[in-house]
Amino acid sequence: MLTARLTSRDVRRVNRSTVLHAIYRAGAISRLQLSQSCGLSVATVTNVVTELLAEGILLEAGLEASDGGRPRVLLRLNREYGYFLGVEIGETDVVVEIFDLTLRNLRTAHFFLYGEENHPQKAVQYVIEGVTSLLTALAIPAEKVLGMGLGVPGLVDHADNDAVLAPAWHWQRVPLKALIGQSLRIPLFLDNGAKTMALAEMHKREAVTRDETMIVLNLGTGVGAGIIYEGTLYRGKTNSAGEWGHTVVALDGAPCRCGHRGCLEAYIGATAIIRRFRESASSSLLSSAEDEMQALTAILAAAQHGDGAAIEVLHDTAHYLGAGLANLVNLFNPQYMILGGWVGTLLGPYLLSQVRQCVARYALAAPFEATQILVSQLGKDAGSIGAALLAHESFLTSDIPTNDTQQSISLATL
Repeated sequence: MLTARLTSRDVRRVNRSTVLHAIYRAGAISRLQLSQSCGLSVATVTNVVTELLAEGILLEAGLEASDGGRPRVLLRLNREYGYFLGVEIGETDVVVEIFDLTLRNLRTAHFFLYGEENHPQKAVQYVIEGVTSLLTALAIPAEKVLGMGLGVPGLVDHADNDAVLAPAWHWQRVPLKALIGQSLRIPLFLDNGAKTMALAEMHKREAVTRDETMIVLNLGTGVGAGIIYEGTLYRGKTNSAGEWGHTVVALDGAPCRCGHRGCLEAYIGATAIIRRFRESASSSLLSSAEDEMQALTAILAAAQHGDGAAIEVLHDTAHYLGAGLANLVNLFNPQYMILGGWVGTLLGPYLLSQVRQCVARYALAAPFEATQILVSQLGKDAGSIGAALLAHESFLTSDIPTNDTQQSISLATL
């Protein structure tokens, strides 16, 4: 089998990426520590660091105390070198966040999406408005933006210019990247929202190693999963892995938005939970609710105050959710399963004990014992954080810059 030979430029790029990742993880680190953690010679590290200091990507950040020797200079990323944008286009809202080079969140723009507004043009409009308002508020020049990631509903076909397929929204191969690119000439990265959430959780949990598997559940109006398999995001052949909400839990059961029947989403999605409650109780409890989040919050509050109908509906939700999680336990044998998304973070603390009992009932004993079921601590920002990671990782692994590779960025109105 033929193996491509690495050029000297390839080696420099790999060394540069290795050093940048190590400094990002450490926060502040000396050249000697870099050499030890990266497995590179001190001379190689010195050459890479010299280039990064000259480019302004790194800064010297004081001295590290030593045991009798000369104090060592610490290095850190220059937070103001450049910025990343993370966007989550969800079922009910659009969130745009801006991060510095260390992925510290600086500011958020939030737009609510109502049912009639879930068309591509509206989503693009909100993204552009969010980016413009954030850069203006923080007085950040557009050319300092290094990239933007987007978490989107449905499937993203990377083989077809990142076309977005979201049947529930009637999006058929929407060229979202091209639409945004008409107004923002900036490196753009798209992926399914459940996958970006999984990246955010993996980033938070540094203990997730190459030997571990983690599944992040995006529970909202829709239902999906992001699968981290042995430390890497698992995508499948067509990037559609993780459509867990459309696994069947009841043959010829409740109708689902996808057009089939009996899908898990038709039992644990926000719309399904609210529908069951309306069918079993007086709708007066939800009369003042303006959207699904308010309605589900009201149901949770009613259950916590002893309302029988609310308790029963949430118990049924835990039952179906537990069965769905048990299937994942048996299939993937994960170390972690994280309940995320706005429904997961809202109902998770209340349902967690019941869900664990249901998973234990349906999963095989050995893999269940090896699985921790947790509620996400990232809240609603998980999708946008994960989206920003798409762009951030591209920067950390990017090629060595040349004088003519400066990316021009312009902002224009739609």
